[in-house]
Amino acid sequence: MRAPSTPAGDRRPEPRPGLLRRRPRFRRVWLSEIVSLLGDWMSFVAVSLLALGGEGGGVVALALVMVGHHLPNALFAPVAGVLADRLDRRWLLIATSLVQGALTVAMLGAAVVGSVLAVQVLVFIRSSVGALRLPAQSAVLRHVVEEDELLEANAIASATWSVMFAVGMAVGGLIAALGPAAALAVDAASFGLSALFLWGLPPMVAEGRPAEGGTLAALASVRGDMVLAWKHAWDRPPLLDAVLAKTPVHLANGGALLLLNLLAMQLAFAGTGALTLGLLQCVRGAGTGIGPLLGVALVRRGLRGELAATGAAWVTFASIAALAVTRHWAALLAVVLAWGLGSGANWVLSSSEIQRLSPDRFVGRLSAIDNLALTVGLCAALLGGAVLVERTSAPGAAAWLGLGAGVLAWLGSQWMLRRRAAAGKKALSLQSETERR
Repeated sequence: MRAPSTPAGDRRPEPRPGLLRRRPRFRRVWLSEIVSLLGDWMSFVAVSLLALGGEGGGVVALALVMVGHHLPNALFAPVAGVLADRLDRRWLLIATSLVQGALTVAMLGAAVVGSVLAVQVLVFIRSSVGALRLPAQSAVLRHVVEEDELLEANAIASATWSVMFAVGMAVGGLIAALGPAAALAVDAASFGLSALFLWGLPPMVAEGRPAEGGTLAALASVRGDMVLAWKHAWDRPPLLDAVLAKTPVHLANGGALLLLNLLAMQLAFAGTGALTLGLLQCVRGAGTGIGPLLGVALVRRGLRGELAATGAAWVTFASIAALAVTRHWAALLAVVLAWGLGSGANWVLSSSEIQRLSPDRFVGRLSAIDNLALTVGLCAALLGGAVLVERTSAPGAAAWLGLGAGVLAWLGSQWMLRRRAAAGKKALSLQSETERR
């Protein structure tokens, strides 16, 4: 017997395939990031431990390695943002991957001879090259997914970062117990494989911003282009809020990251300091993957994005406060998981808002301003925390310093944004009254 037909209005829509299946270009970008991130985090454990235990090592040496890893994001952010908005973003990603691979081979040689200074210098140079790709990575999403898919794409990217962070840190802890050379060798190879995945993408020049004049013209326009982008965000408080949202959290993260390394060496509850650090970072990485998924789910259920971001920031702050006073291994694992939940959600929610609210011609530069602000905060907390720890011999001092700075920065930015919004409403009211007259 033939089943009765279903009225057209009652038909259920066929489920769409997942974003990675229906967007092959996004899939290429995603695969490129998988291999690159896995290698990076494997080597990060090895290099951090080399800084603590190698010739000339110590707390400040560890902080300098971390700063060398992050500071170029701030120093080169303006150039990176302008290049991402003026040049072919695909070629920018490919070229930086290949150069970073070559520099990682040099880091391998420095690690083999145990030179902390050479590793610090090479980490800084490699991160300087890597800084050129960060705004391009954010801007590329506009070319490989639709606007209504940006939140999902960022959630996938964050979850991928978290999984690779967790796996890379865990495996890196194992390999670091044998020495840093193997981890750095895998990292060098990962950059080449990353470039291969990107090779099949089409050209990706910003809409409305042709690459006239090439690289030299782009470099000459850095100052003016960055000022225009900042003014664009300054006149739009919701966009400005998204651009500044990560900075308070990263101020707090800087001191906490330093404390996490020191606790791993002191407690070593997984057998060795390397394995303990790998485990703690693995759990934190898992949190940074789950947190964005929870944040996205709450936004889709009707929670305002700014409230979700505020909640994520305060989860991070509370977790770092708990980290400063926790020493039991089980409690530490729970605290770093909550820390990851908050910071991961903060990252994805703010990045999605920048991409959603910004025109394509500005998104690279606004992502660069975002990177600039958060990285300056992170590095300041790292260096300040390291000096404070060496002078007081209290590892928790680093976390309290970063946390205090982060909370103050969050309160200050919210006060400033409310004033900007009020000023905008007043200007619109005066304009409307003038037009009526």
